[in-house]
Amino acid sequence: MDETKLRSHLQCPVCTFLPHNAKFFACKNGHQICEHCYDKVKICPQGRCQYSSPPTRERLIENMISEADLKINCQNAGRGCHVEFFRDILIPHESECLFRLVPCPEADCQRLVVLSQLEDHQDDEHGGIPIPHTTEGEEHSFKIALSHEDIADVQDEFYVNKSWIEGGFCFYGIILKKTNSWHTWVTIEASPKRAAMWKYTVKVENKVTGALVEMTGPVMPVDWTVKKVMESGFYLTLTSAVIESLIEEDTGDYEYKLPLVYTVKKVGS
Repeated sequence: MDETKLRSHLQCPVCTFLPHNAKFFACKNGHQICEHCYDKVKICPQGRCQYSSPPTRERLIENMISEADLKINCQNAGRGCHVEFFRDILIPHESECLFRLVPCPEADCQRLVVLSQLEDHQDDEHGGIPIPHTTEGEEHSFKIALSHEDIADVQDEFYVNKSWIEGGFCFYGIILKKTNSWHTWVTIEASPKRAAMWKYTVKVENKVTGALVEMTGPVMPVDWTVKKVMESGFYLTLTSAVIESLIEEDTGDYEYKLPLVYTVKKVGS
């Protein structure tokens, strides 16, 4: 069987894609459909047939696609990617694909968003503000406004993101508090492969008292959820008692300010 005919038998008849690593389902009359199209319909679009609950998997089709020597579509084809390669080239592409799903960097959001739409999501959902462009190796200083309740209330959760653009990438300094612990790390809007090229240093210093805490670690990829970051251990953790020794009194609308300084550098520099 030639390549064109084989592809016509294996591809999803609705979107005509041959998606990599996708599940295929069948209605009660055996019409196949890929999982991306299945999620968009209620009845079979080929014969208005019903699907069982849960739908029947077409594992034979899935296995044939995984073994066939054919150009296949990126697993993000259903979200807009038009890339089509043989499997050995496609796999590296998918880790960098602009149409892959990533968790929103806002620690209290974490909604899965198409990477190419992340900026729009942040503007619409989190009141996006202009992101400053900086030079490589520059220090990024932020003073986080805090109330006494933010620090003392064990039940209170606290989330802040600070972002900047450096070396052509968007970086996020992420701060979150849960129970009595405060955590901070840096995330890059890039794949795990590209994130591995960067390291960060975070410094929390009260220049009046001389209290100082500092840590250096690897930058986290945008693909990682908060849960995965926490499992990695590559972040700075401070207790509320330590936070109290680092905060500065605020003369404005808040009681205190927490001074943080982030620096990102390429590994080896």
